[in-house]
Amino acid sequence: MKKILLITGLILVSKLLHGQSIIFGDWIVRTKFGIEKHDKRLFDYALKEQLLAEQYDKQWGTYQIELLLQRMIMASGIIGVYGGFGLNYEVASFRRPFDHKYFIEGGSDDILLLQDRYHKVKAPININSFFRMSERLSVSAEIELNWLIQRSIIDSRVSNAGFPYTEARFELDDIQLRLGVNYRLGKLIVGLHSRVVNFQKIDRIIFNRIVKDPRTDQIWEWDNPLRFDLTVGYTW
Repeated sequence: MKKILLITGLILVSKLLHGQSIIFGDWIVRTKFGIEKHDKRLFDYALKEQLLAEQYDKQWGTYQIELLLQRMIMASGIIGVYGGFGLNYEVASFRRPFDHKYFIEGGSDDILLLQDRYHKVKAPININSFFRMSERLSVSAEIELNWLIQRSIIDSRVSNAGFPYTEARFELDDIQLRLGVNYRLGKLIVGLHSRVVNFQKIDRIIFNRIVKDPRTDQIWEWDNPLRFDLTVGYTW
């Protein structure tokens, strides 16, 4: 019995290591469309209940679109690893206060501003591992580092008050782990992914003295609102 189990195990390992290679080509270009639940944390902000009541039925409202170019790094048996970079655009539509003094040195505290369009442009660096399950189906695990390069804030209800507030900045904004399922149709790859880990820099523009955020000495946080991504790729 032990010999049978040992032989069976060796056959499975051999199939894993020497099975048919990953079905994708040396290069993949992908477009990613993401939707994420609102981050509604307002801590002890004075108008917290009012803002939440106004938007109680709005659960989803942070959107992303991303373009990635990836090159194969390694392929072994049913495993293919790709690395690459791209450009990401994100907008969050939850209405909330922000610290406009962050953008204007010496700005007045007398005027408390709200915003409902927080735009970010990021440059992602991505490593994606594909595990072949069948001729067309694969599962994937990807790690992505997003570098913030520009952000701007507007209030769609207001046309003055200094809007838009814009800043060019280069810093690591978040590190994400996403898992997904992918289907190949010719040279096209369609995937559905979900973020499972998100380690991000605390954004002091929206988490600050105005909302009475108690994490005054903390720089990074683990926070992962539910997010899904639909990806469409082309491989060659």
